[in-house]
Amino acid sequence: MLRALNDVSYDLDLFSRARAESVTGTSLLRTVSADTVIGRFRGSGLPADSSAAITEVTRRRLFDALRKAGVGWSGSLDEVAFLRRLYDLDRLNSHDPRFATAEGDIVQHRYNNPEDWEDDWIFGDARFGLADGADEVLLRFLAEMIHPAVRTDSGEIQQLLALVNRHLAPDGYELAEARTVSGHPVYEARSIPAGPRTAQPAPPAAAKPGPAGQDPYAEVLRLARGERKDYACPREPVPDGGQADVFEAIHKSTGTVVALKKLHSKYPAERPVARMRREIEIGQLLNNHPHAMPILDFSATHTWFVMPWAQATAMQRQEQLRDPAELRTLVNALASVLAAAHEHGWLHRDIKPSNILYFDGRWTLADWGIVRRPRGQTTKAGRTGLYIGTEGFAAPELSVAPHEATASSDIYSMGRVIAWALTGKLPETNLPLTAPPGPWRPVVRAATHIDPQRRPQTVSELLDLIDREHAHIPQDPFQQAQTLLEAARAGDSAAADTLLTLVGDHPADYELHVGVLARLDPQVAGAALERGAAQSHHLLRALAEHVHGDDTHMVQFGDAAAVVIWLQGICAYAASQHDWDLLEEAAHTMCTWDGAWDQWNAQDRISAWLRSLTDEAASVMAAVLREHPESAQHFSHVAEDRTADARIRQAVRTSAAP
Repeated sequence: MLRALNDVSYDLDLFSRARAESVTGTSLLRTVSADTVIGRFRGSGLPADSSAAITEVTRRRLFDALRKAGVGWSGSLDEVAFLRRLYDLDRLNSHDPRFATAEGDIVQHRYNNPEDWEDDWIFGDARFGLADGADEVLLRFLAEMIHPAVRTDSGEIQQLLALVNRHLAPDGYELAEARTVSGHPVYEARSIPAGPRTAQPAPPAAAKPGPAGQDPYAEVLRLARGERKDYACPREPVPDGGQADVFEAIHKSTGTVVALKKLHSKYPAERPVARMRREIEIGQLLNNHPHAMPILDFSATHTWFVMPWAQATAMQRQEQLRDPAELRTLVNALASVLAAAHEHGWLHRDIKPSNILYFDGRWTLADWGIVRRPRGQTTKAGRTGLYIGTEGFAAPELSVAPHEATASSDIYSMGRVIAWALTGKLPETNLPLTAPPGPWRPVVRAATHIDPQRRPQTVSELLDLIDREHAHIPQDPFQQAQTLLEAARAGDSAAADTLLTLVGDHPADYELHVGVLARLDPQVAGAALERGAAQSHHLLRALAEHVHGDDTHMVQFGDAAAVVIWLQGICAYAASQHDWDLLEEAAHTMCTWDGAWDQWNAQDRISAWLRSLTDEAASVMAAVLREHPESAQHFSHVAEDRTADARIRQAVRTSAAP
């Protein structure tokens, strides 16, 4: 049995057993006279009768804040050692009939089976009087949490001190340094002037603007005090069928319509209350997330809570969700809030259309009733039970080992929601439901794979998959170019212009230039190049760059000959139209290809054409030949042909000279 070590340097300042017994019905504290306790509190500035100053609302919010802080209440001590500093565990009853005392109960359910009780079990255990006992009991417990014998990290102590004092201040208390032990401060409670009882956190992002610029939900949150009588409910709840009733209620003070969710009284207390407590806890954790339905108010017993009234559910808006843009908006919203929850170790486990609410112009995820808490904070696996979730939407593993679920279980449900939205069909357990052909189909298949390990493992992975499947896939320009080529051959001049523009937009595409452009009739191509003079230069220069192929294409002799012959046709057209700029550019590209590949059948055509040139055309061509001696030497025989223009003969002769 675990036992606490005595701290001889620590003045216990214990409280009266009589007061504790009057609150909890059992002996809580070590034996000290009531007069001594009250006298000590008088001396430390506490009111003599302080049993009701700390309200239920303050205690509830304080405990929730301590849970969120994630700091163990027993500090560096084990829980039994910590509690023995304050309570006589041997005189407290055990909830477990196998053990005679509270100590045996705690050891069994916190050490031998650590997942039986949640880490914050102490706050709701009536034996210790923190939730509904005398103020002195709670204040001493809080002071003990930051005692130097319990907690050694000074930074952590200061953070806890600030958190506790922030919540105690509205009720007129604070923890203040009273003395030191070995140079370290020891804190005790004292009275301070009471602050306003209505001080509340800032409103959540999901609060709905009112007609006069006010935020009615923020006002509900500001006035929240955990009182059920603050809300007017109809006799009949909204049809739901779960473990709780949902009422379209009215907040009496503001007239704001809210949703009040209350446990069925017919259910046993333990499991539903634990679930609603978790739902409230995750709701508060995500209260500022735009796609989580905020919690506005709740009872200290965790039997009801209040949230805004949503305009619709996804189930009611299924037709709109067939629109790809609207569906993507919903998926992005779910992904955003689930990523935030998963980051903290929480799993929803019941994602379905009726739990996805449309509120204030955006999609939100609600009903976290069967949420799984983070590892280390979960309840015992046996309490979870089997077959949780909603048939058809729940991942298969949730009917086998729901306690061992991972983020992929929520991802499975997202996939089923997507398939439902696109098909309008409710999924059936163990039967596939795929999306229609399109980008969502592979997403649904991957997300709803029966093997959890073969699904996307995180929301981020799912979004990456969605982005890949929805990424714009440009049309293959080669296929488009082939279509334009056929149209241009049939006499469509606009198609020829479009083809040249398309090829010009892809200067690095070898197949477009060699396999398509060079097959267009030179007369048609020449006319199109002439009409698009601004792009002709770049297009012909790009063709020249392909003279040696590229990393994936090796130039074939037949292709080289075809390109040179085509270019000679462009040159002939340009000369006939007296378009000297086009002639010059086409001739440079022709000589580049001819100089590299030396194809005789192409050279035969060029030779005949060179002999026919006169005047300006001969002058332009002679200048080009002088710049391409490797091509000019292929036409050395023209130098001896006195029917050719003298300028052409001279250019060939000069280039061919040794």
